[in-house]
Amino acid sequence: MNVRILLLALGSFVIGTETFMIAGLLPEIADAFQVSVSAAGQLVTVYSLVYAVGSPVLMTMTGRAERRRLLLSDRCCSSLRGMSSAAPGCRTGVTLAGRIIAAAAAGLFAPAASAAAAALAAPDKRGRALSAVIGGQTVSLILGVPAGTYLAIASDWTMPFLAVAAGSLLAAALVRWLFPVMPSPGAVPLKERLAYLGRPAILSALLTTLLWGIAIFSVYTYIADLYGGLGAEGEAISLVLLVGGIASFAGVSLGGYAADRIGPAGTIALALSVLVVSLAAMSALHAAPGFGGLRGAALAAVALYGIGSYAFNPAQQHRLIGLSGPSAGIVLSLNASAIYLGSAGGAFLGGLVVKYGSAAMLGYFGGAWALMALALFGLSRLSGAGVRSGQPADG
Repeated sequence: MNVRILLLALGSFVIGTETFMIAGLLPEIADAFQVSVSAAGQLVTVYSLVYAVGSPVLMTMTGRAERRRLLLSDRCCSSLRGMSSAAPGCRTGVTLAGRIIAAAAAGLFAPAASAAAAALAAPDKRGRALSAVIGGQTVSLILGVPAGTYLAIASDWTMPFLAVAAGSLLAAALVRWLFPVMPSPGAVPLKERLAYLGRPAILSALLTTLLWGIAIFSVYTYIADLYGGLGAEGEAISLVLLVGGIASFAGVSLGGYAADRIGPAGTIALALSVLVVSLAAMSALHAAPGFGGLRGAALAAVALYGIGSYAFNPAQQHRLIGLSGPSAGIVLSLNASAIYLGSAGGAFLGGLVVKYGSAAMLGYFGGAWALMALALFGLSRLSGAGVRSGQPADG
């Protein structure tokens, strides 16, 4: 595989670890700041909102910047953010400011990485190239997130952030050393970027991404609480995150392969269906008579969740590239914003479920949003909104 795609995947790994490891650390962070778990979960909400809103704005502001210099600066900023959270006497405000910096850095990197991977790949291998870059985030779920959780349990919750800072510095060094000078593609005005929301096919697809994001992040943000009700504590949470991470990697690989083989539309429908079933199962296990402790069924549910969640993403990006053609980079940045708006909404709404209901209900709650995503996708296909003029039906 092209070494540049592997480097983009490394950057995605660092970003994924930064983004997702907070789910396993949430109880420790809540204890450290003496707030509720649902209140600590709003660190995810702030991060996601800044990413969603900041990504298209920052992409516009930096449109004329040379790409290698931009990627280098981006990773250096992320490193400073990691060190700030681990500073002695760190308080909630410092952590919150650090999350804002990290979200802005991620919002610059992620859409550019996906567009570059698509441009480097042959048309019949585009899905696999996208899955490789997205796979950097799923590898972070396998390695970065469980390792970060274990490190926090073994030492202190700030230590994983120092590890992320080191990873960001490594990514910056590799970009400087191995990437060629890459001319700017030119600035695209924000108004022009947002104009794509006026296209029914693209708007429908982005709304599907939004609903999917709410579904998965309303559960993942509070997964330590959800699985705590099934007997998972301490190192067992690391096991849950590890199983989910391995399944996510399998899901993104299967999603990219299936998008090339059977088309993105069939892959999306299958992925969302698996997601609905897995989320409902997570809550159903809490109500099972005599069910106690962490058992195979609970791990199977999180495995199916990982497969369904991440098989969707490369297939959806493949579909959006087919719908948008030469404007793929712009539309992929809007899709990234939709993902993180979903993350913000999921973290906020999931926090309300935990606060006013119980963590055991999160699976049913997330499953309902996944079902709405599946219904919207089906309606868009029936109405023809999901097909760009001149594209095949599976585009």
